[in-house]
Order: sequence, then C-alpha cells, then structure tokens
Amino acid sequence: MKLPGVALALFVATAGTSCTSPAAAFSPSSLGRTRTSAVGLEGSVSSSSSSSAFLRSAAANSAIFRGRQRQQQQAVRSRGSKRPRGRSATFPGQRSGGGLSAAGLTRLRASIEEDIEIVDTTSATASPATTISNDVSAAATSAASSDVDAPALSRADARKSAASYLSQYDGQSSAAIIYSKLVDNGVTVVNGYSGGAVLPLLDQFHGEHPRHGEEGKKIRWITNSNESSAGHIAEGFAKSAPALSPTDGKMQAGVVVATSGPGVTNLITPITDAMCDGVPMVVLCGQAATFAPEAAFQSCPAVDLTRPITKWSYQIRNAAEVPFVMDYAFYVARHGRPGPVFIDLPKDLQNQIVTPDLVEEFTASLADVAADGQDQIMMMAQSSKTATHEAPFVSLSTHVRSDGRGHHAIHLGSPHEGLSFDVATASDGTGTTSLQPVYSSSSTELYELDIHPTNVIHETKIETDGTTTTRTGALDGHGSEVMTEMIDLIKQARKPVIIAGQGCNDAPDELRKFAEALQIPVTTTLHAMGVFDERHPLALNMLGMHGHATPNFMVQECDLLLNIGSRFDDRITGALGSFLPEARRAAVEGRGGIIHVDIRKSEHAKQVEPNFFVHSTGLDFLRAVNAELGLDDPDGSAKVKPSTATRSWLKYKTELEKEYPVPVPEYRPHTVTVTGDDGIEREEEHTKMSAQYVIKKLNEVILAAGRMDDCFFSTGVGIHQMVAAQHITWTKPRQMLSSGSLGTMGVCLGYTIGSKLANPQAICIGIDGDGSFNMTFTELKTVAEQGIPIKMLILDNESQMMVEYWQRLFHAERYLAVRNINPDYTTLADSFRIKNIYCDHAEDLESKLEDFLFEDPDQPVLFHCRIERTPCMPMVAPGKALDDMIHRDERFDVDPSAAPS
Repeated sequence: MKLPGVALALFVATAGTSCTSPAAAFSPSSLGRTRTSAVGLEGSVSSSSSSSAFLRSAAANSAIFRGRQRQQQQAVRSRGSKRPRGRSATFPGQRSGGGLSAAGLTRLRASIEEDIEIVDTTSATASPATTISNDVSAAATSAASSDVDAPALSRADARKSAASYLSQYDGQSSAAIIYSKLVDNGVTVVNGYSGGAVLPLLDQFHGEHPRHGEEGKKIRWITNSNESSAGHIAEGFAKSAPALSPTDGKMQAGVVVATSGPGVTNLITPITDAMCDGVPMVVLCGQAATFAPEAAFQSCPAVDLTRPITKWSYQIRNAAEVPFVMDYAFYVARHGRPGPVFIDLPKDLQNQIVTPDLVEEFTASLADVAADGQDQIMMMAQSSKTATHEAPFVSLSTHVRSDGRGHHAIHLGSPHEGLSFDVATASDGTGTTSLQPVYSSSSTELYELDIHPTNVIHETKIETDGTTTTRTGALDGHGSEVMTEMIDLIKQARKPVIIAGQGCNDAPDELRKFAEALQIPVTTTLHAMGVFDERHPLALNMLGMHGHATPNFMVQECDLLLNIGSRFDDRITGALGSFLPEARRAAVEGRGGIIHVDIRKSEHAKQVEPNFFVHSTGLDFLRAVNAELGLDDPDGSAKVKPSTATRSWLKYKTELEKEYPVPVPEYRPHTVTVTGDDGIEREEEHTKMSAQYVIKKLNEVILAAGRMDDCFFSTGVGIHQMVAAQHITWTKPRQMLSSGSLGTMGVCLGYTIGSKLANPQAICIGIDGDGSFNMTFTELKTVAEQGIPIKMLILDNESQMMVEYWQRLFHAERYLAVRNINPDYTTLADSFRIKNIYCDHAEDLESKLEDFLFEDPDQPVLFHCRIERTPCMPMVAPGKALDDMIHRDERFDVDPSAAPS
C-alpha cells in the first residue's frame, strides 16, 4: 500500500537524528521535459512517462478514488449514521468501555507496507507561541522507498510529542482552549450573536471572566444585529486588515461566533461569499449536545451544510483534539488561496476539561492515517450505529528521512485532504511547544498543491508541425531553460498587457518595478483595484463586463497576456471562444502567448490554456522575474532599461482612452420653488444627479483633499458597485471591498464596519444602493452601539437598476421585483442617533460631500443622495467577446437567451 501524497509534512524526529535542509536537496534538474510522443530531461528523448502526464494520471486516479470514497460514505449515511452522540471521549478502534481493541488498533496501524515517502525537512525550532509556524519550506523533496519501515519507537515518540503539546492545556475546557488559540493566532476582534448552544464559549469573552485577571481581555467582542451581518463584518475585516507580520504576509482571518441551528443557517451566505472571493474566515458555532435526542431544539447538520462551501468543516469530538483543530483551522483558512473554515462545537464538549488521563487515552489511540482509503474507517462505522463515517482528525503519518531513519508526523485532517505537522519545542527555554509545517514539493495531490505552490513553471509549446511540447522548470532561475525562454518571450513582446488579480495584492512595489522596466500597461480585476496605482501612466484601470473600454480592447489585441493572480473569471473574459485571439495567434507564431500565474495548481488550463503556467504566488513570481532582470540589484543597475519596444502600444492606449471615456450621464438644470428656513419661498436652479456624477464628484473631493490613500471603500452589488469601480481612482491594494464572484447584495454595511475595525485610522466609506442597503440596515444598531465612525453613502433611485436594465433589454420592459418603496433614510439614521445628510441636486453636492467626509471624523455619518435611474456603461454585450461593448444607453437588438445572470 502506498501512502497518500502528503503535501505538507511536518515530522517528529527519531531521537538523535537531524534533518537536511529541503532547499539544499531541491534540484531544478529533476524537472522534466516531455513531447507528445516522447519524454526527456531538458531536451533529451526518453521513453519514460512525462511529469505532466504523471500529474494528470495521478489526478485522474485521485478523482476515481474520491468517487469511491463518496460511494462508501453514502452507503454509511444510508444506514442511518448521524452526528456522533454520547461518544465524546471515545477514539477510533476503542471499545465502548474505553479500552483499545487489539484488532482495531492493528487495522489502523497497517498503513506502511510497500512504498514509504522519503522527505527532507528542516530542524524544528519553535517560536514561543503555541500556534502553527508559517515559515514553511518551499522546496522539500520526496522520493519513494519500499525497503524501509519506521521503527516502533518513532510512533511512541510521535505520541509523546503530541502529549507534550496537549499538556499545555491541562485543566482547561474546550471553550477556554478556543479562546487561547484565538489569541495565539493574532485575533483581536470577534463578531457574533448569542445563543444557548454557544454559551460556554461566549462566556470566555466577558471582561470579568477569571481567565483575564488584571491584564484584561485581549479580544474585543461585538454583538451584531444578526449572524449574517456578523459574517460580512468578519469578511470586511479580513479583506482589509494588514498582514499579521511582514515576514508572514498572509491575510488575517475574520472570526465569527454564533449558536446552533438558525445561527448556522444565517451564516451560509457570508461563508459562501468568503469561499467564492478567497477570504480567510474562521466560523465557530454551537451545536446541540452529543447526548441530545435526534431533532433536538436548534440542532441542524451544520457540517454537512457547510462542507461544500468551506475549505474545511468539522465537528469536534473531544477536548483533547481542540488545540489541533484550532491551529489547523487558521492554517487552512490563511494558506493557499484563503477561504473560510467551519468548526461545530457540541455544547457538552465545550465544557469538557483536558486532563492527563484524557490526553494519555487520546494520544495512545493515535493510529496511522489510512493509506488505502477509508476501508478501516468504514469497518468501524458499520460496526456502530452512532459512529461517524469520517476518518479520525488526528492520526500519524510515517515517513523516512533521506538518511534512511524513520519518524512519524502528526497528520491532521482526512487521509486525502489533510496535512502533517511536527511538534517542536521553543528555543527560549520555556518548554512551550508548537506545530511547524513542511511540505513535499513532489506531491501530485491537487489538494496539497493548491495549498502550497511549488514555484514550478509548466510550459506548453506549439511546434511548427502542430504537435505540442511540454516542459517544466524552476521559477528561481539558476540556468532554468524554461525560465529563460519565458523571460525572453516577455521582453520581445510588442503589445503586452498585465492582468493583475487578487494574487498581486501583497506585491504592489514588485508589480510596479516590473511594469515600469518593460513598459507594460496594467489592468486590474475587481479585487485587485489599487494594487497598481491608477494615477500611474501605465494604469489601464479595471477590465471586464463593466470595465473600462480601453483595457478590454487592449487585452483582445495584445500579443502577450500576463495574468498574475487571477483565475480568468467569466466576468473578465467575455465569451471564452473569442477571448485573446491575437495572443493565441502570436503563440502559434512564437512571438507571444499567454502566461498564467496562480497559487492553485488546479487552475492550470481550467478556463484558458496558457503557454506558461507558473504555480506560484504573485509575489514570488514577480520577485523571481525582477531578480532575473536585475531590477533588485543593490547598485540600482539592471539588465533591462525602460523598454522602448512598447512605445507604439502605449500611444495606442492614450488614443483609446480619449476616444472611449467612461460616460457620466448629466442633466440640464430646472427651476424649483423652495421654502427657506425663514419661511420665505424662492426659486432655485436644481440639477438632477446620476450615480456616476455623485461618485465622480466624491472622487474629486477626496483627491483634492489629498486623502485618497487614507480611504477604504466598500460597496453592495449593483449599478453603484460598478460605477464606484469605474470612477474612483484606486491607489493602494485591498482598497476596494466588494462581493465579486457570489454577487451578494447587502454586504456593504458589514464590510465597511469590518474595514474600520481593522483600520481604525482610515476613512472607511460605504457606497451602497438602496436595494442592497435595505437588506442589512439593521446593522446601524451595531454602528451606534459601538460608536464605529464609518461613512455610509446611500445612492437611492428606488430601484434594483442593474436588473431593471436587463428587463428592459431582454424582457420587453416588463418590470417586476425591481422597484423599491424606501424608508426615509435620514429619519432611520435619527432613530439610531447617527448624524445624517440629504442631497437631491448637484448644486449642493460638493459642500455636503465635504461635510460627510471630513467634518466629524470620529462620528458615523449617513449621507442619503437621491439619484436618477441610469444604467452602467460600458457593458460587454451578453454572450459576446470582451471587446464587443455597449457604450451608450440606446436601443438595439439582443439575443433574449443571452441575458446575463
């Protein structure tokens, strides 16, 4: 039996052994070259299978295996397997009385009999914090061995190290451990809502809880108006918060605490929103006790509901595993493409105490991770009506060092979607232990490759005879032929364009250096706006369905596209069959093509087949390329001076921008009679306003004040969202908070609150439409109660204008469910004692915007603007190519079947 490929391997060393640096063991020469008919290393012909073919084969086998797993799991569910009840301190292979059955333990230990993975790893020296270290080696290596078995002592050492790790929590309840782990993982703010099933955890946040002592509580608790808003606030926090440390660079995770049943179901939308947009979030929800009857009050299948919309979803089984669960939750949420995790907390287990006996029993039961699927787990599930069909969360994975000596890792997660960790002791003499991850770069499991990029370039080259050649090479250069060819292709391009996606958000300086050196214009996706300062002459602004016309034209006409950190979402490609015609032609002719950089290996050719796929982060890619170009030389010299090759291309950019500006609907003034404060009537000139006009003026006022870099903006979903994207001058990464992939209305107020909690000194502005704002304006209660000084701009046209426009185009103006009867928003703000301003004509707008933004920086302010119904232009015609845009609001024939979603 072969061990599953463990992409993240952290090991408990056998006594007296040392580990070799994975970086030293990694060799670019091991990266292969393949042709359609033959395989070779750097050009040599061989009959061996190609590395890329191996990857595809492994992926296919993995998919087949997962299909079998699902069938087995469904079979168990059909037998009535439910969430575990009354087995909180029972472990796999354990008799109901508490002792381990010999047969059960033997079955679970029989995992190393044929192939054993050999992994080089670094010596483990932990930091004092009892959390997972984020210094992951990016170049560990792995090879197979069939003649070495790990000595029994290494299993004992692994269990001993796990016991040492858990002993730090002796005497603590699960609820207390969860709070401690939140602190360890840098959490400072938690949003949520109360409920009976989560009371033990909720109590930990109270300022008078004995745990806080004289130091006081370390985490700010905020009660929201509902769980859904709590989720959106956590998203807003995570989207905008600075990294925990410069060396870490990872986004902070937003945290939500809620009760069971409706507390969970109310969080489905924000959890899905976070999953779709890559937002790290840890969601902790109560659950009915394990001994509660079926269909108990406020119970629901929380793990089953959230599993498809999270990176990981799990229900704790006993207090001993909680430290591992919490560290793993934060690690998974923040690594790879970030996303949400969900932890289900039965109420009785929140109160369970970690004791030496519990730790001993728990660690003694740790068995080898199932190597041949879930057959062992399935046998256990069939033997008990109450046992869960899931594999144990904590187990052991056996590995062999490069020197041939064996050791065990602590494996967390399922057999095929789990990671392994080493328990290391702090070097400060405190004896504190923590988990430290290392991973094998040779893994072929997409789960692991999606969490840790390998910094490998995958080239697909079209030969003159129509065949294709595939090669791989290291991103870090050192003579890599593939790297050299990719750099040469970039340098020779005459009409290149960079699409900067969310994956560039931690690399604005590196992106600017690269673009300036080669004089390549940069367009951004919705979630990357600001990563390339739009005041820069190379800035193209946002592309896509409602993007600027210029980047849409230039992307379609470019000979080389560099997509760095974006997944080719349908909103930026238009009709895929018509996407990038000139770049595809240039690829065949050897003068251009498509380069795609993504942190997830699963994105390779998922939407668009690239000529070079770089499995890396945007930051690592840009650093490597800049180093190859000499842009980071200490003396300031570079192999590449500012390029002149794109001079004509940039001139064309200027011409397009003049010919196709983003339109701003404006109106002629009209005379109205008004009554002044003195009771005297008089006539005034009033000019109606469009959403575009208001946002353009907002942008001008902020720029004139020199405050744009101090601002974060959040939006709901609709016309106001796209108008804000078009008309604000974006100047820094993560400045725009918006729901992209899921398109969730009602997020704006929550996002704005979250951004202010994460950035107290910033001006946090919410730009919302009346339709979106109506969904969640109850969160004004939180704003008032907590005194959160955000600025909320409501663009009120009494309509869901984006959908109304589609009904005009595709449904013969049969308007339904798109018109709103709104409250008086100023009176609503008054009821919460929030300062408010109203404006319905252009003549007063500028002065009222200045009041709204700057007069009361320490108070929340609501600004209600009455606007006209205007669509957002330009718009890519539904079902058409990216450069086939509607530029003006006029009537034309459309295909009714092509209406956008």
